[in-house]
This record gives sequence, structure tokens and C-alpha cells, in this order.
Amino acid sequence: MDIIDVDHLIIGGGGAAITAAAMIRLEDANCSITILSAENSAPYYRPALSKQLLLGIATDEQVLIHPESFYQERKIQLTLGTEAEDIDAKRRIVLAANGKQYRYNRLLIATGSQWRRLDVPGAELSGVYYLRSKADCTAVKVEITGGAKHAVVVGAGFQGMEIAMTLLELGLEVTIIEQRDLVLAHVESSHVSDYFRKHAEELGATFLFSENITAIHGTGRITEIETSSGKHVPCDLLMVNVGATPVTSFLADSGIELTETGHIAVDDHLQTSLPDVYAAGDVTNFVDPVFGHRRHIEHWDNAIKQGRLAARNMLGRRLRYDEVSYFYCDVGDISFSMLGEPAESDEHIIRGSLEDKSLALFYLKDDIPRALLSVGRPVEETRSIEGLIRHRVNLKDEKKKLCDPSFTLDKIPAQTVLVLQGGGAMGAFECGVVKAMEEEKIYPDIVAGISIGALNGAIIAGNPRNATQALESFWSELAVVSPLPLMSEEAARTVTSMQILTFGVPKFFKPRWMPSMTSLFEQPGDWTSLYDVSPMRELIARYVDFPQLKNSPVRLLVGAVNVASGALEIFDSYADDMTPDHILASGSLPPGFPWAEINGQAYWDGGIISNSPLDIVIDRCGPDGKRVFIVDLYVGQRPLPTNLMEVMARRDEIVYSERVRNDLRLRELSANYREMVDRILDYVDPTTRGKIKQRPLYIELMGDGAATTITRFIRQGRDGEPSSRDYDFSDISIRANQEQGYQLVKKTLQGEAVAIPVPRTSRRTKSFSARHEKPFI
Repeated sequence: MDIIDVDHLIIGGGGAAITAAAMIRLEDANCSITILSAENSAPYYRPALSKQLLLGIATDEQVLIHPESFYQERKIQLTLGTEAEDIDAKRRIVLAANGKQYRYNRLLIATGSQWRRLDVPGAELSGVYYLRSKADCTAVKVEITGGAKHAVVVGAGFQGMEIAMTLLELGLEVTIIEQRDLVLAHVESSHVSDYFRKHAEELGATFLFSENITAIHGTGRITEIETSSGKHVPCDLLMVNVGATPVTSFLADSGIELTETGHIAVDDHLQTSLPDVYAAGDVTNFVDPVFGHRRHIEHWDNAIKQGRLAARNMLGRRLRYDEVSYFYCDVGDISFSMLGEPAESDEHIIRGSLEDKSLALFYLKDDIPRALLSVGRPVEETRSIEGLIRHRVNLKDEKKKLCDPSFTLDKIPAQTVLVLQGGGAMGAFECGVVKAMEEEKIYPDIVAGISIGALNGAIIAGNPRNATQALESFWSELAVVSPLPLMSEEAARTVTSMQILTFGVPKFFKPRWMPSMTSLFEQPGDWTSLYDVSPMRELIARYVDFPQLKNSPVRLLVGAVNVASGALEIFDSYADDMTPDHILASGSLPPGFPWAEINGQAYWDGGIISNSPLDIVIDRCGPDGKRVFIVDLYVGQRPLPTNLMEVMARRDEIVYSERVRNDLRLRELSANYREMVDRILDYVDPTTRGKIKQRPLYIELMGDGAATTITRFIRQGRDGEPSSRDYDFSDISIRANQEQGYQLVKKTLQGEAVAIPVPRTSRRTKSFSARHEKPFI
């Protein structure tokens, strides 16, 4: 039997599978991608089944995720009508129902779920449907066209209510049977449930609560159903929504760990128990770091987000899934969106009212937001609460204001971020900055560093809310004592700098031309660096408990360049098992320092590509809802150099200076597109417009999250500072840098520097320096 080799094999034809394929192709133009889909039609937008498609207001082509040409143009092999039957994990082979074998390098399982079947007499009769596919939808439409009049919907959850409202709109008589005593139980609010029950009743729905179907009657096809209380209800169309089960039976002998419910157990990277095998969407039971436990979600938005992230991890990105999923539901002419996890909340706060079709229901637990239900509210509000949920922001001081519509949530910063640039010995300035910030009770939730900033950042993350003492001790150990009593300060700095170049810094790096008794001498022709940094590996390990970084309240991000690929990679303490080598990798600037090896890959200093750790924060944690403090070790303006040493120093200053990304033009373009979309929606009827504005994609694209403010602390140095400033580890320079960083922050935070406002369409930026220069935007 022929074996087909595939770089990335994807099993499933839903949103997770297709999003993953598209993302893989976007980031890798040359790999092979094959999708095995059990359905015979091209992948489509499944939420439309209970709404537009069943109503007949959308065609099959309109609900396709992508036209068939999409897959052809991107060289994605879409194989329809083909189920996976077995996985041979040792040989990395998937056996498909078409008789072919597919050998994969990476595998994604996104097979979704299927409706749980009724186990009652008569369940096999004609007229009993489970709306899970386009084929099911077509069959139901045929039933309605053929004269079905009396519909019974089992289940008053999200999809059950949508189906019931659609059938009412199509002119059928609808009875809804629910085993609990309320509708939409998962919204965890009797107030909301009662409102939507009454609204559905006004539209013509009949409810039977605390009931189950015990039998289905009819000869050949359904004519009535019997309930647990003995009621007989006429029925010629039965729509069943009693939960779903994951499609994982083919994995029984694969070695992939499954939960008791049959879901695939994945970690926070969406990787299964097998190497190079991932899962995404309804089929997963995943580690959710936002809510601190395992869960599974059967929402389209979650499937899309997991598919995207799984694809990036299949490409080696090492990202963790910490998204807040959205869900939306249409109950007649009213739509609502929900995000987060409302279960286990202990407090509800209401803003607005359902009667006015404008409601925000905030779900809190221990003063921390867990979920939001929104009807007709501004998208910016929803985006802002998403960030507060994701980052578990305590709202104890603000929650009394939540009921006030005039209180905008973007006033609440979701996270405090400290960004630390690389700059060698000038990193002592960052030590002074941290000391002043901690005295002002400002503690980072995220610290991002490059090079020496990575070393300082690791100590901050390893000593949360109490980093000053550790940092000062660390820099004290690095300091090289200057022969100050014998000469002037300038001369002492010069002598010490030459000493460092020749003999190194004992606790940091040592020259290769001076081998120790414990190391063999290497021929200079075999050197890949001038210095050995093994002393720093030992030193940083004494200040940071690396195994505990994953549990630290401070998330550490560092950047390093993969020597082989030339790509900047991010190491994330919440996603990676950090070691001293991860930190050294970020500071391995050639040719002075050797590359660091991690999992067989060689890494150099991240500043080679970007000395802007802000970029990696945005990449991993998003651009919204942050209070960012950037420590800039390289000043923007200096007099012209007067000699070659100053030329080299100024070159490095320009190359490694921090650049806060000026995205005014991009934001202006985004604002123009948003205005265009809103103008188009003005031509749409109010009901449809309201539904569109509750869709997750609309909220995420049209809504600004909470604003981010940026404060920069710029190290100015001193007049006539020598070009040796980045390797001047003399005790004189270290103390001077620490004091300057401390004093600058104190002056800045006490209001001596002046900020200017920035328009909402741009990232609000404040800049401060020792000279109190004009703020930079």
C-alpha cells in the first residue's frame, strides 16, 4: 500500500482545521499540508446551520469558510469524504477510510463533536433530526417544505433556542422541552433566563420545563412524543439538542490520552500526550491558565483560536493557549454575546437593562471578572472586559462603578509591564529604576528583557515584588573594584575598563586566552567567541529559582536569535521550562560571547535583530490594556563622534536604541476601515445590524481594547562619557548608573516631568529622560 508523506496532516473539516491550515501556509510557503474531512462538502461556517442556512437566507456557497479555489491557490490538499480510522503513533501514520496511509511530521486532530443521540423507543423514526451538518439542514428544510407543522425542540440551551426561534420564524408551531426549569442555563443568571423565556413565549414558543422525552410515537415517521410526566405532544418534526460527544473513537488504540468523557487531553500548548501530535476545537480538554483548571468548550470562536495557536505551535512557536473565548446566540430579534466562564461566579453586576436592549452583565468571583454577557453594548466595552478577564485583574476598588455606563473600562489597566533593554554594564541603571518603582509600589506583571535586560528581568521574575535587594546584590557581585585612591575618577574608569577587556569580569565572563586549571586551552582558530560566560551561568542560578518561574506572578519574556535560522525567538516563562541558558542566550552577543545551546539549537543576543523587548510583549500578550514602563539605555541624541572608538560606540547606540513602534498610520487606516464598516451597517435593518454587532469577529476587529500607556526612562549618561560605557563594570560606574536610574524614576513619578496627551487612535506614549526632553510619540 502506498504511503503519502505529509509535513502537516490535519484531521477534521471544521473551523479549527481550516484555520490551522491557513495559518501554517501563511507562515511556511513550502511545506505540504493535507486535510482529511469526513464531510463531502467543502468546510463551512457551522453556526449558520441554525440561523441563516435553515432560514434559507444564505446559500451553500455563502456559508463556506473559503471558496474551493482558496485551497488550490495555497496548495492545501483538501480530501473530502474521508474519515481517519486509526493512528499508528510509532510509524507516524494515519490510516484513512479511503484505504490510503498518510505519514506525517506534525499531526493536528480537529474532528469536533457529534450530537448525543436520544435513547428512547421510537428514536429511529423518520422526522427525528440532529442539526449538525449541512446535510441535516437540507433534510430539515425538505421536511418543512413538505408540510411539517408541529415541531418539538429538545433542549433550551444556546443552539436549541436558536433552532426554536428559526422554526417559529418559518411558521411552525414550536414546543420546547427542557429537563431543567429554565432556558439558557449556561448563562448562570435567572434574570437573563427569565427575560429570554418570556421573549420566546411572546414570539409563540411553548415551554415544558422539568421534562424529558420518554418515547417517540408514530408508524414509520413521528406523530407525537411522550414526556416523563405523561404528556403527549403532537409532533411531525423533532429537533434534538441534548449535548455532544467528541469524535475520538478512532483514537482508542493510538496511545493518545483521552479523558473519561472521550475528549483529547492536551496541555496549554494544545499538544497531546504524543510528540508532534496536537488537537484543537470541540474535541479537546485543555489546560486553561485563565481560569486555572481543565475544561472543554464547544464554541466556534474557541475552535478558530485553538486552530490558529495549534498551527503556530506545530511550526515550533511554543505558545500557550490563554485566550478568552466568545460565544453568541440569537433569540428571535435579540442577540447576545458571552465571553469567559460564568460558572462559579459569586457576584453579578448589571449595567443597563434588557428592557432597553442594552445590558452588560459582569460575572465576578472574589472581585476578579470571569465572564461578560452583553446585549447591545459598545464593542470597546466588551474588548476591555476581555483583557480584564484574561489577566485576572482585581476590581475590588472599581466594581462599584461597573453599573455606571459613563465609567469606561479602559480606565482600568489590565497589566503593568516593565521593558528592559540590553546594554551591558549600563544595565545597572535598570537596577536603580526597579528600586525606585518598588518604593512607589509599582510592580510588573510582565517583564521583558533583551541581553542584560534578560538577566535583570529573570531576577525580577524570580523575586516578585521584592527584587531590589536581589538586584543590588547581583550587581555588587559583578562590580570590579577601581584603583580610585591612586588616581582621578576618569583615569580609574579607563584603567578598570582596560582591565576588564584583558582579564574579564570574574563573576560574568573570562577571556579564552587565559584558560583556567579546569579547562583545556583551545587554539584561537577554533574559537567562536572571545570570552567564556560560564561564571554568569553559575551566578544567575543563585539568584533565580528557575523551576519556579512558571508559578511566579511575574511573567518573563526574553528574546534570542536562532543562529541557524536567523529568526528572533521568544522564550516565555509561562510556556517554556526556563534555565540559565535561556537567559544567557538572550545576552550572547558575538563575537564577545559564545552562543548558548537550548534543545540542540544555538542562540545569540536578541539585540542583533531587535533590542526592543516591547515587540515581544505585544507579540505574546497583545497591545491593549497595559501600563508600560520602558527603560532605554541608549540615548537618541548625542554630539558627533570625534574618534573611531566613539564612532563604534555611537553605531551601537543607534543600532540598539529602543524604538517604540510608531503605528499612527496603521491605526489611522484601521479607523478608516471601521468607519466604512459602520457606514455600510447604516444601510442594514436595525435587527440584523444588532445581530452583526454581537458576532465575535465584529467585536474583535471593530472594538479597541483598553488603551496602553507607555512611559520611557531614558538613560542620558553624562557629558564626556567614554565609549567603554557598555563594558565598564567598575564599581564607580555601576553605582553611578544605579543612582541615575533611581533619581530619574523618582522625579518622573513625582510629576516633575510633563506628559502630553495622545489621540485615542494611537498608542498613548509618554517619554521621560534625565534632561526632561520633549515627550516622544
